[in-house]
Amino acid sequence: MLDSCAAPKQSKNMPITSYAELKPWVSHAGVGPALRGRRIAGQGPTLHFLSGNGFCGGVYWPLLRQFLPDYGLFTHDIEGQGDSDNPARFSGVRALLRRIPQVMADQGLTGQPLIGIGHSFGGALTLRVAAENPGLFRALVLLDPILFPPLFFAGIRMAALVGRHPMANGARRRRDRWATRDEVIERLRGRGTYKRWTEEAMACFADYATHDEGGQRVLSCPREIEAAVFEHPVYPWPAFRRIKVPVLFLRGEHSFSFFPAAERRAQRACPQLTLRRLPGSHCFMQQDPRASHAVIAEFLETLAV
Repeated sequence: MLDSCAAPKQSKNMPITSYAELKPWVSHAGVGPALRGRRIAGQGPTLHFLSGNGFCGGVYWPLLRQFLPDYGLFTHDIEGQGDSDNPARFSGVRALLRRIPQVMADQGLTGQPLIGIGHSFGGALTLRVAAENPGLFRALVLLDPILFPPLFFAGIRMAALVGRHPMANGARRRRDRWATRDEVIERLRGRGTYKRWTEEAMACFADYATHDEGGQRVLSCPREIEAAVFEHPVYPWPAFRRIKVPVLFLRGEHSFSFFPAAERRAQRACPQLTLRRLPGSHCFMQQDPRASHAVIAEFLETLAV
């Protein structure tokens, strides 16, 4: 991977300046293709990070680097994302929920002080993994997690069954290759989900969510896998009632329209949930990584983790 989204060295205690400098890991635990990510130890608990659909841990480096060295970091890219291998077809949510803790155990994370953090699809997965594996995490940070209210969830599943899921169909139509890395940035800057992303965030997307193939830059997450993930959302609501650790639910003020209803339902089900909002849309952490870090760090500092 390229180092062009490297951040300036902040202090003598912060020697890591690029996501590519973190130690790579690979796991064949469980059933499915080889999974990969990056890791580094820190002075405090380790952040276990699951990305949004179509992205990967490196895309979020502008946010995640700010937690080092106070916290460790373990980015866990699911099948088809980042450097993880592609499945022949999407394995499904149930298979992911079984495999994530298996990979964590394989990589020696079980029993370590961990904070579960995830964005979008990764946030919903983090919630379910925590509920089904009590004691795995000491706290959760859910960044704009995809938490469809029940009727909305049913509508999304029905739309997928009849081939009318708008985000899935959009993923299948999206451009997936560009002549150069710079063209990736120029073509996507300011468009759709990439609107108002910082230049560092755009560079990290180009460097870590695409790869060289035949002299071109190609999306690392195949379009069909991204579409299939959209068609198989995570059902979250029983999980909220089972969570016993502190939870930060942090979302963008101008994100999806279902969030107000999801917030109310989540707060009723999970009394230890802290709700915060920041300016921005679904990828608010890519639009203002410093503000996002400040809110998350404040939450974590209040915990005995």
